[in-house]
Amino acid sequence: MTTPSTATQDAAAARGGTPALAIGQVGLGSITVPHRQGYRLYGQPVVAGYDPDPAARARMLADTPAATAHESLTDLLADERVGVVDLATPHHRATRLPVLEQIAAAGKPFLVQKPLAMSYAEALELVQVAEQAGVVGMVNQNMCFTPSAIALEDALLRRRVVGEPSYAQLVAQYQFDTDYHPWFGKDERWWTAGLSIHHLGLLQLLFGPPLSVHALTGHDVAQPGVTSDGWGHLALRYPSGLQLVLVSTGTYYGTEPVRHGDEAVWVQGPDGLVDWRPEGDVVVSRRIDGGGDVERRSISPHTRGTWFPHAFGLTMAHFRQALAAGQTPLCSVQDNLNVMAVLEATYRSGAEHRVVEIPEVMGERYDPDYGTGWAHGFNTWQPPHPVDDEASAGARVDAAPGAAVEEAVA
Repeated sequence: MTTPSTATQDAAAARGGTPALAIGQVGLGSITVPHRQGYRLYGQPVVAGYDPDPAARARMLADTPAATAHESLTDLLADERVGVVDLATPHHRATRLPVLEQIAAAGKPFLVQKPLAMSYAEALELVQVAEQAGVVGMVNQNMCFTPSAIALEDALLRRRVVGEPSYAQLVAQYQFDTDYHPWFGKDERWWTAGLSIHHLGLLQLLFGPPLSVHALTGHDVAQPGVTSDGWGHLALRYPSGLQLVLVSTGTYYGTEPVRHGDEAVWVQGPDGLVDWRPEGDVVVSRRIDGGGDVERRSISPHTRGTWFPHAFGLTMAHFRQALAAGQTPLCSVQDNLNVMAVLEATYRSGAEHRVVEIPEVMGERYDPDYGTGWAHGFNTWQPPHPVDDEASAGARVDAAPGAAVEEAVA
């Protein structure tokens, strides 16, 4: 009998541990293709899938032939191999609520695509379904799990490289026309709910719930395919005193695009300033002896990887690690209510032309002392390396999550 090496055992644990947590996918639309690519990359086993569309089931079997394509949700949930549900059905209440009720009744933990819902009230309804059934749910805020985002979280929250943040800014401005798509841009709530929800998830993880939101939302009537909001620019104020500006639009076709996937983020505090992009390094700038001269250093992620598909594999790896350890995952459905409250406040502020306080949206669920989302989940998890890298990873000495290589930057 061959005994696995310690490095091999550690790698298996980082991938999510036990085969009892194998994945069943519910909803097999186009987004689940990069899901599965990421899962294969990080050793996350997909054993089954369900979609009412036979073509979608065939697409899953084409790239994951060892999986079973079930013809009903009931059959998938009865599949004893399925320990985790990867839920990627549309986010509209009429579709998502009955599916989630059935998953919760079966006692299956679930990872659900963002946005959790289209309104705070609908999100709360879904969370209550999970809570009443006693099942664990995590929202697939995959921007939080790019390799570089993991390094950013480590730098800001564990190593405190800027101290207590006082100002932060995130910019995404590019052209996202939707005339090619049957429902992108057609919902009553589009841009902040469909795209900026990525950003709101990351901000919740890093900074927690804001105290207030002042939003400018609008629609470019000349934009092809979009019938509702095409931009949402937010000014957020936090209990800590942090001020944050989010500039986000899909209507920009000028000369200075900042595309989705390459958002420009900077965070400033008394001890320094961080520049970051989702697929780059974390660059830390500091004043030398309090003067005008600046020194910079670069913090590299634990592994090099892109948002698509690496972040999908790392998100699921985190969820399965948390379940195996009996820990609450980061971006839990309960934590995500803070994200949904900012979403709700954004549309309310834009429509009513006023500052909206988050307690106004959340009521008794608002906690002014909540702190960061990172403090409310399994933040000691070990991000795995891609499976092809594990042999070389065994020769490395890993530090804390997001263990980084630092280099001087000219």
